[in-house]
Amino acid sequence: MRWVKLKKYCELSGETSDAVHSKRKKGQFLDGVHCKIAGDGNLWVNVEEVEKWVEQGSRSAISALRAG
Repeated sequence: MRWVKLKKYCELSGETSDAVHSKRKKGQFLDGVHCKIAGDGNLWVNVEEVEKWVEQGSRSAISALRAG
């Protein structure tokens, strides 16, 4: 399953809903890519895209360490 409701994402990831909303406000989670509000008003999270975001962050951190 690619898209899950926010509550389920929080159960799976251990993140809070406040953390998800904070990432959206900071532009770390992009609406339409990492999350979206469905027609019923519920926030859904794209687990596959969030996993890519985590992996890219890991690669960026390793590159920074190597460069430094």
